[in-house]
Amino acid sequence: MTIGSGSESNENQVFSPKNYLLRTVKLLRQGLGGQDIGAKAIDITQKILSIDIVESIYKSGIQVDLQIKDDVQLFSSMRLNGAEKIALIISRAQDTPDETIKLLLSIINIDTFSDVNPGMKSYKLRCAFDYTIVNQSKIISDEFTDISKKISDIAKTDLGISEKLLDISESSQSAKGIIPRMKPLAAINWLTRNIADAGTPYYFYQTSSGTVHLKSYKQMLRDIHEEDNLYTNNVNFNLFDKQDKMADSTELSFAQEKFNIISINSNLNISPFKGVADGTYRSNKLSYDIYKKEFKSSVKFEANELQNHLNKFAAIPKDYFENKGETGKNYYINLNSGAFDGNATNYHNVVDDIIQEKEAYHTRLETITQEFVIPGDFNIEAGKVIRILLLDNAFEEKVHEDDTGDAIDRQNSGLYLITSIVHTFRNQEFVSRLVCKKDTHIDDQNQPIDYFASTDPGRTIDLIGNNNG
Repeated sequence: MTIGSGSESNENQVFSPKNYLLRTVKLLRQGLGGQDIGAKAIDITQKILSIDIVESIYKSGIQVDLQIKDDVQLFSSMRLNGAEKIALIISRAQDTPDETIKLLLSIINIDTFSDVNPGMKSYKLRCAFDYTIVNQSKIISDEFTDISKKISDIAKTDLGISEKLLDISESSQSAKGIIPRMKPLAAINWLTRNIADAGTPYYFYQTSSGTVHLKSYKQMLRDIHEEDNLYTNNVNFNLFDKQDKMADSTELSFAQEKFNIISINSNLNISPFKGVADGTYRSNKLSYDIYKKEFKSSVKFEANELQNHLNKFAAIPKDYFENKGETGKNYYINLNSGAFDGNATNYHNVVDDIIQEKEAYHTRLETITQEFVIPGDFNIEAGKVIRILLLDNAFEEKVHEDDTGDAIDRQNSGLYLITSIVHTFRNQEFVSRLVCKKDTHIDDQNQPIDYFASTDPGRTIDLIGNNNG
């Protein structure tokens, strides 16, 4: 079935990044074929109203929602009960293996059921990878020394994730300890929470390719999607070039549309006020060794110690903390230097070494949050960085210009980390909704603004007015 790219005979003619080919959606269930357990499947491609594929660096697995239009009593005749599997293949066109999503999923929930009319029912099949179901049925308790290796072992052995789908980065931290009876994914998150790469946190997550990653923030900063291209909200691109052949013009318009931001919708969340309370900019750490019965002296941390960031300049002016005290948050750590013989380091020693810096990286990433909607991209992933250049609205005089003379919104432009994506296939159209965050700016927040440095007295006023009486 072809959606958004014409008929079956035209399924290799791709005119827009929003075009896609829904190649197959099959429903499989144990016992579906009588004695041929699991050997038969039902093709429900024609019954799909929409597909949403959700991935996030904050979630350990992707979620796929299939909205079904049921006009053949599929729900009742097949006795759907949430124990089925879904085989899903979506691609740009028949001959684009590098732009293909191919997933084998388990249904984990059936919801939003409604009677559209007497002959039509609608409901949603919520799906995930099988390891999320395996996770629900297991409790593990095991010792560990090499943390990243233990995470890999849990993923492969306890969750049954194929090694070819694992992208597990090694951590320099090692610690000796025992996992205290947890579900496998909870144990992985518990271990991940307390390792760092040059002070930056790690994230355990899955992307729409099916790959499961253990990746540090430092590594993400180096992984730029389409590094030579800028995503922009400049909608004035040329659909065709009169000097080129039609085929060349189509290719050009495809490339131009691919990097055009369809819409921007965001809460921004710009709040140094919240960052102060979260310890983003300053914090203290106090540790107590219960074995030696002694306190370790207070350790102070300031955000200027952070060396890994997306853009060049800090998010707030350096004098923001003037007369505001020395810290925003205190961390209290219990240590036990006698937990193991010899020089073995336990779980809490690792926490003690990294907690201030790592948590500051976590919270500093909330400096600016934007939601960008772009034409569908099969290869974009959460955990990658994109380059954003936004054009500004008209102003009395252009504060910044690019080489075309357009006014640039430099406060919102720059490098962003993609933290989550929703790939949506609906109404003959494929779009990708990105939630992106950045921790720093491309301009120095300490520098005076040229506009306000003008000698024109009509541009600025006394902040509290001229009457101070």
